[in-house]
Amino acid sequence: MRRVVLLTKGRILGIAALCLLGLTGLVLSLWVPYEVEYTGEESVVRISFLVPMQKSNTEQKLRVIPENPRVEPQVDINWCGSSTMVLRIRENEELEGQRIRVRLTGARTLISALIKSVNIVVQRPVEPELRDLTPTVASRGSVVLRFNTPLDPSTVPGNIVLMHNGVPVAGRWEPSGADGQSRTVDTSVWLFEPRHSLPHDETYAVVVKTAVASQTGVRPKSEIRGNVRSAPALAMLSLKPTDKAKEVDLHPEITVEYNQPLLRAEVRVESVRGKTDVWANQVQFTPLEVLIPGETYKVKIRATSRHGEEVTTAFQFTTRDVQNRMWVAVDLEGTHNVTVYKGREPYKTFKASGGKVTSPTPLGTYYVYNRGYCFYNARLHEGAYYWVQFSGPFLFHSIPFDTSGKIKDQEAEKLGQPASHGCVRLSLEDARWFYENVPNGTMIVIYNEH
Repeated sequence: MRRVVLLTKGRILGIAALCLLGLTGLVLSLWVPYEVEYTGEESVVRISFLVPMQKSNTEQKLRVIPENPRVEPQVDINWCGSSTMVLRIRENEELEGQRIRVRLTGARTLISALIKSVNIVVQRPVEPELRDLTPTVASRGSVVLRFNTPLDPSTVPGNIVLMHNGVPVAGRWEPSGADGQSRTVDTSVWLFEPRHSLPHDETYAVVVKTAVASQTGVRPKSEIRGNVRSAPALAMLSLKPTDKAKEVDLHPEITVEYNQPLLRAEVRVESVRGKTDVWANQVQFTPLEVLIPGETYKVKIRATSRHGEEVTTAFQFTTRDVQNRMWVAVDLEGTHNVTVYKGREPYKTFKASGGKVTSPTPLGTYYVYNRGYCFYNARLHEGAYYWVQFSGPFLFHSIPFDTSGKIKDQEAEKLGQPASHGCVRLSLEDARWFYENVPNGTMIVIYNEH
């Protein structure tokens, strides 16, 4: 038996009322009318929520997301009552007219279970201007143009031109980040990659035609022009030691001077550890150990100027040949020690103490020329045994003794670290061996990594 339900007029009106109420709730929930006005340097966004909002919750959930995260705008929030929010978005002068997304998700209203979400894109129309043009460019590098606003990429080809003596230079323009090295493609910064290396020290004209447009379609009122110059070639001015030099010290400082300031440099000396320092237009390489006597070393230096020019220099030198003679290396880096060599082979090594920072031991190559059993310094109230002189007042000698002639135990404990007034200290036993076995005329090489 089929059951028939009759809809009375009252029921129909009730259902209609419920549907209308549901539709109204849906409209109140989903529809958020807004207005955007561009005034001078600001974008003003007026959002009407239609229902009262929880202001603090709404402001906490608001996100203003610029297209270029590197340049964030300033945002001021005001309310007209509790249902209308007014945003004043002021862009950084460094980058204007970029796409800015205003996003609000799940903001609470004062009506239970009713929330609001907003997704608005704001982009202020801005006329393109050239803000920055690198004045000097590397011959193999990029010409970089920075505009005040993102450009429409489709309007760039053929409308931004690099000219040399009135002739366009072959190459291509790409926005910054288009090579995949950045997460963001920035169409306000454009790089010109020439097809061939630019001749050195030449002037080039950059022409931005009026057909170029911003992302919002605004074009410059007149043609924009600027000049750049290719960098001079990087060249070496002097080299020490010179190429194929002979009888070079066993701890040389390799120094190269160039014709312009450097950005960086890499020095490689075959089979030698060392430290490279770069300042202004000079490079210095300091070995961390003495070199082998009578050995030929190959050196390769790759330098880059501040303008991006590169040059590679290769040369070689030969250290002095001591044959089978005795010589001495004094290492004052880390734990101080003295090594006596015979020819190329180490013969004896002693723990030592060189000068303190306030009274350093002189670095370089010297020769023993005098010696004595002991001395006493009245000013310092101390003396030492078995001294061997290598330069002026600087000696090898034992741990100091006091006014009674007794070795100072507290000074003996400092062996291996800086402790002296510039001389090289050894234990009493080692100083005696040095005094008795290292003859006058023996070469002394004193060094550290500085």
